[in-house]
Amino acid sequence: MNFFDYVYYRSYSLYKNILGDSTPMLYALCVVSLMQQFNVFTMLYFAYVYLDLNMNINKYVLYASFLVFIIPNYLRYSKFSYEQMDEKWRNVSKNKKIRGTIFMVLYIILSTIAIITTAIILGKVKRGRFKVLKEVLLPAVP
Repeated sequence: MNFFDYVYYRSYSLYKNILGDSTPMLYALCVVSLMQQFNVFTMLYFAYVYLDLNMNINKYVLYASFLVFIIPNYLRYSKFSYEQMDEKWRNVSKNKKIRGTIFMVLYIILSTIAIITTAIILGKVKRGRFKVLKEVLLPAVP
C-alpha cells in the first residue's frame, strides 16, 4: 500500500462522505501535494542553511513548486476512481484502518509542524540569532 495513496483516499473520503463536498478530488490532491511540498521544503531549508546558500523563496516560487507536485499527483489519481480505491481498502480490518488513520493524521501534523519550525529556527540561524545552533549547523571551515 502506497502511503500517499492512502492519504489521498482518506482525504477524498473525508471531503466526499463526511463534509459532503462536490469537489473532493481537488481537496485530496491539495492535501497530498502540500504534504509532499512541506517535506521537500523542510529538507531544502536545511540545505539552504548548511550550504550557506542565498535562495529567494517567495510566494511565486511556492506556487510554482506546488504545481510541480500537484500535476503529477493529478495525473496519477485521475487514473483511479474513488470506487476503485474504496474497493481496495473497504475490507481492511478496523484495526488497520485505525492505525492507518493515526499514521496519516500524525504525518499531516508533523509535516506541518516541521516546515513551520524549520523555517522559523533556520531563518533565525541564518540571521545570526541562534549562534550556538549556527556553529553546529555551519561549522567553520579551516
